[in-house]
Amino acid sequence: MKFATKTADDYRVTSPETEDIAWTSHGRRRLGDVLVAAEVLTEAELLEALEAQRSVIGSRRRLGHVLVDLGMATELQIATALGEQLHLEVVDLNQITITPETVRLLPRGVAQRLGILIVSRDGGRLSVAVSDPTDVVALDDVRLHTGATELTVLVATETQVRDHLVRAWSLSEDAGDMSTFFDDVELSAPELDDSPAGVDDAPTVRLVNMVLADAVRAGASDIHVEPQRDSLRIRYRVDGILRDVMSAPRSAMASVISRLKIVSGLDIAERRLPQDGRTRITVDAMRIDARVSTMPAIHGEKVVIRLLTRSEAVPDLGAIGLDHEQLAALRHAFDTSQGLILITGPTGSGKTNTLYSALSEIHTPERNIVTLEDPVEVQLPGITQVQVNERTGLTFSRGLRAVLRQDPDVVLVGEIRDTETAELAVRASLTGHLVLTTLHTNSAVAAVTRLIDMGVEPFMASSSLAAVVAQRLVRRPCVSCLVRDDPDPAMMQGLGVSSDLLKDARVVRGKGCAECGQSGYRGRIGIFEVMVVDQALRRILGADPTERALQEATASMPTLRDAAIAKALAGETTFAEVARVSPRG
Repeated sequence: MKFATKTADDYRVTSPETEDIAWTSHGRRRLGDVLVAAEVLTEAELLEALEAQRSVIGSRRRLGHVLVDLGMATELQIATALGEQLHLEVVDLNQITITPETVRLLPRGVAQRLGILIVSRDGGRLSVAVSDPTDVVALDDVRLHTGATELTVLVATETQVRDHLVRAWSLSEDAGDMSTFFDDVELSAPELDDSPAGVDDAPTVRLVNMVLADAVRAGASDIHVEPQRDSLRIRYRVDGILRDVMSAPRSAMASVISRLKIVSGLDIAERRLPQDGRTRITVDAMRIDARVSTMPAIHGEKVVIRLLTRSEAVPDLGAIGLDHEQLAALRHAFDTSQGLILITGPTGSGKTNTLYSALSEIHTPERNIVTLEDPVEVQLPGITQVQVNERTGLTFSRGLRAVLRQDPDVVLVGEIRDTETAELAVRASLTGHLVLTTLHTNSAVAAVTRLIDMGVEPFMASSSLAAVVAQRLVRRPCVSCLVRDDPDPAMMQGLGVSSDLLKDARVVRGKGCAECGQSGYRGRIGIFEVMVVDQALRRILGADPTERALQEATASMPTLRDAAIAKALAGETTFAEVARVSPRG
């Protein structure tokens, strides 16, 4: 929807103390009416919110603020209702490339006061993002300050508009402008536990804090800070997929990377060698550990920050995606006093999370649990965790020997990387210990043959193995934009899914919204292939320890693809994700 050049006299605008939606000549309703019609609010909730709005003496807070504070509606619900009522596009600003120069076409003080973000400019035409598109006086102020002849109005959440205004001036190349800007802006930023006193107001510090806070709130697992030829690119990995977030001037590169090194205890003078460090941040009262890695590249040092799962955020074993039979089989394996349990899958498939979920479940005061990890990603209370350090000689094999002298009941070995570690893990499982570890293979059967290929004798493997789990992570459809899916017939044929299976299935997808970054997905869930090593499999391992023989013996076992298809039929993922993630079964 476009607004031609008009003055405030062309609209009838009500006072912000009493109404939040202007009535135009087209008879548009007020914000409360829009939300009630959209079934976001009930009439009783609207009356309660209006009463709360009037009860704040001297307050000029808009009804939208009151609704969010009372928990009656989210910013996204309000923005969506406004967009639908006024026939305006609702946008996710995190998915739009917006240059600081464009935003700064409007003076900083005016942009902050009006809550308006200039998204793009084409001659005398401007596209602006606002949280309240009915404030025509504010839109006229934009025309006054920019000389625009035409405005295209987009609706966004107030938080996104505010954050992008902060970002636009924080990325300014002029350090003086940045300092002045931050004098007046109150930013909800993370606290870095080792931040030196007195530096929190520095522009670079505020920019780094804002990036970290944004990433945590977006549910990112990694932050990529990448020097380019002419800029500093910042990306987040959300639900396993990288997405562009912002581009800073190249002149900001040195100070941003130095700040990240300082807070993670790295040498800021060393730019030729990779470095690894850790830090801890606090965002919205949540304390989050972060692992920082630097790597010299042709345009400067790249920094990757891994945001680690908090111990209290480790999910229950029953909530990671296992079906009932798989969960029962795994719990039985974890309850045994000895044996080897292998978790297998590629990097980023959730193996570590599965192991931590298992440890959280089996941890009791009667059990001595020791882990050997590289690195320790989540600190679990009551469990002894040891970090491998190759530089000091503490390898997996050497550490495992030491761990076995610590009277353990359960041993977790982060990864089997060599023959020596594999043999030690197998021997430990045969001498009265429950050993949990991981391998990088595509299937459960392949993990067994990989163990044998690494030099473990088949008879030892058959005696030690209790269970092998292969896993992947698939994205969940976003619940905020869920719609019925009509999958491509050719894709379904390739997946081996007949039309009969779809008749009573809940096949859905996310169409894309601001909540999910227009991706249609939000969150992930595991798909699993659980192979319990029983007497029949042990006999096959002793007689013919080949992948083909094991596949024939486990032909009736549900594969990863079977598990993924079951999740798609239940509406827990999409068939597009099944095709993307799961190997052919």
